[in-house]
Amino acid sequence: MTRVKTGFLCIVCLLLTACATQAGLSDSFNRSMKAYNRMLRWREVESAGMTYLDPKLQEEFLKQAGSLKKRGISFTDFRILSSKYLPEEKTGDVVAEFDYYILPSNRVKTVSYRQKWVYLENTRSWELKNGLPPFE
Repeated sequence: MTRVKTGFLCIVCLLLTACATQAGLSDSFNRSMKAYNRMLRWREVESAGMTYLDPKLQEEFLKQAGSLKKRGISFTDFRILSSKYLPEEKTGDVVAEFDYYILPSNRVKTVSYRQKWVYLENTRSWELKNGLPPFE
């Protein structure tokens, strides 16, 4: 009887650990996603790309960031329209909206930005798998 109780206790502990890990990944995803979008909003585009973007995409991202600066694009706000964490795949899907204007115009435009995120086990961090949307 004590073996059954011990076995049951071990199973319960394993289940609780798995749930805690999933909750931790979800929180980590939310923190990374929000930090990245805040960095874009506050014109820290290069830092956002170097911190969160897939290294294979960073060179193109930095070109896009330079283009944003040259064109005088300024962000006024952003909103997270949807955010979905998929625990079984360790991925996340985000749809954000950015309000911006291009100098010398004062007309505010809005662009939707779909973001694909993947959790990297080896670094225990989230990585963005796509670059910036076109700002026209």
